Amino acid sequence: MLTYLNNGTLTLEIHLRTNKQVDPASFVPSNPCSGNLLKGFNDEEMSDVAFEVGGEVESAANRRKRGKTITTRFHAFHAILRLNAPSLSDMCRPGDEAAVPINGVEPEVFKMLLYFCYGGKVSEDELEANAKAIIEAADRFEVINLKLQAEAVLTKQTEIMVDNMLDNLLYANSKNLALFQEKIMDFAAENGDKIVGNVSFSSVPSELISDILTAVARGKRSISKSAPEDDLKFMRVGELRKHLHNKGLCIDGSRETMIALLRENSASGETGAKETS
Repeated sequence: MLTYLNNGTLTLEIHLRTNKQVDPASFVPSNPCSGNLLKGFNDEEMSDVAFEVGGEVESAANRRKRGKTITTRFHAFHAILRLNAPSLSDMCRPGDEAAVPINGVEPEVFKMLLYFCYGGKVSEDELEANAKAIIEAADRFEVINLKLQAEAVLTKQTEIMVDNMLDNLLYANSKNLALFQEKIMDFAAENGDKIVGNVSFSSVPSELISDILTAVARGKRSISKSAPEDDLKFMRVGELRKHLHNKGLCIDGSRETMIALLRENSASGETGAKETS
């Protein structure tokens, strides 16, 4: 025992180990619903309607000429279309034996649209390469979120100039592309001296004048300052759409339509509150 003493002191080295059981890391898979829906994309056995797409597409910017294309058949489940592409679902009924002809849309664009309805994602490259064609089809068949995605890409990639301002403005107005139209209005407000005398507004719908004045007035406000919560007329399109989305309302439409919808919803909410109080 004396051999373990160091200057008369016994030093002990103790190692402790716990026997506590550690719960193993659990693995919980995510909801497979979206993945399962995509498995049924364009699957004939899991579909109850069909479409023949192609045959005739716009072949000129002025839409006077049409070209022939090879048709492509697509299959879909009617209930999915009812929820995600109402106008497309209205063109057919579950169990129809004959395929519904779809003209004026390229098969590749229709494929993207249908894939989106099944929960798929259209890539940024595809949106950039087919922005206007996707907007046309999505607007036609009421696939609103896809339309707005394509609009955002179109807005980002299009450089507005004096020479193309009017054509882009009329196009944006015809498709209710409020975000794209806002960009054009901002350009008009910032470049009035270049536009006056060089651009004729005789073909511009009168309701767009209000948007131009709004852009001018908004430009005089602080750029970093957002519009007050109750000042809808000065809100950016993105803010208006966010308010509509949060209230479960339709986010498609012109600036005037969105403002009117928000005001109507606010008024009905106040009326309901008074009735319950």
